Amino acid sequence: MDTIWSCGFGLDTDMQNNVNDPYLLMSQKVFSPNIILGILFILALLITELTAVWRIIFWSLGSIRYGLRRYIPVTKRFIDESPGTWILKQATEMIEKRKHIGQTGRTDLLQLMLESMSDEDFIQEGQASFEKNDDTEVEAPLVRKITKHEISANIFLFMIAGYETTSTALAYVTYVLSTYPDEQRKLQEHIDAHFNPETEHIMPTYETIVKMDYLDMFIRETLRMFPIAPMAITRQSVDDFHIKGFGAIPTGTLITVDMFNLHFNPNLWGPLDPYEFHPERFATKRHPMAWIPFGAGPRNCVGMRFALLEMKMQLMYLKVSLTILCQCLHLNLPLKKKIEGQFIYLRFQLLDQQFRFDLDRYL
Repeated sequence: MDTIWSCGFGLDTDMQNNVNDPYLLMSQKVFSPNIILGILFILALLITELTAVWRIIFWSLGSIRYGLRRYIPVTKRFIDESPGTWILKQATEMIEKRKHIGQTGRTDLLQLMLESMSDEDFIQEGQASFEKNDDTEVEAPLVRKITKHEISANIFLFMIAGYETTSTALAYVTYVLSTYPDEQRKLQEHIDAHFNPETEHIMPTYETIVKMDYLDMFIRETLRMFPIAPMAITRQSVDDFHIKGFGAIPTGTLITVDMFNLHFNPNLWGPLDPYEFHPERFATKRHPMAWIPFGAGPRNCVGMRFALLEMKMQLMYLKVSLTILCQCLHLNLPLKKKIEGQFIYLRFQLLDQQFRFDLDRYL
């Protein structure tokens, strides 16, 4: 999350060393169990006709909490500030501060959004002024500025989307490395071929990382078997359509993709067993919708390339000087059954020293 806040919004945080960082605490609260919000979420999925009602109730609860804390200060002792409200407030302050400072010389996400910001509260979408080119068959792009509220919402989205997602994916990567020593050896040789030990403390260039095809396949295969947000890919149908053997799907239906069925489908990922770890399967061209840990289409995860680059750099540094050994008892991939009541320990071997890392919080 430190990387996301620095690269995305130019904000220096130290969440790795400061567990009481307010941004970290509020991100944790967003994902903390909440019975009322859980009920509203289920109702919104089951009774879509009343979506507007559920949305009003949700925002009303936040407004009531905000009003009580603001106008009756004594309630601050008993009512915690809504994490969503706090994050949006911080986002608004960041926007105003950046607008006041002006161009900072760094091209981060916030700066790019501010350059496309409009002072209007609502903007009608429109097409570009030039027409479609028949020779290149390139359609006119969508021209639309974004509002201040949309920028705040995107900052909120980046904050909660970056919370423990990349770190959890890296935890699965280290588990795979420990349980597949042959693949770990291949990856080590691949990294060594692209890494100069005399400059091991120098940041690898983007061009170098892009050339590392096996590293890319290794991470993609890990995310195929262990997608971080398998239930997050949801779409709403805009037209009626018919599915053979099922029936008609009316307009407005919410559709959730069965990601595990896609990622472990032998027709899509054969001839090798999809329940076995084989990064080389990505050397073969697959169906574009067969691998969707980040979603697909125009509304896929906007941070996909950023997350993959983060993981590649972290794994590259990890494998430069560490060997990962498994201390898992009676556990081997694939994790077909849910692990409950068990601790998974990995031992990282650094020269003559060894230390253990507890993956229990991740798996």
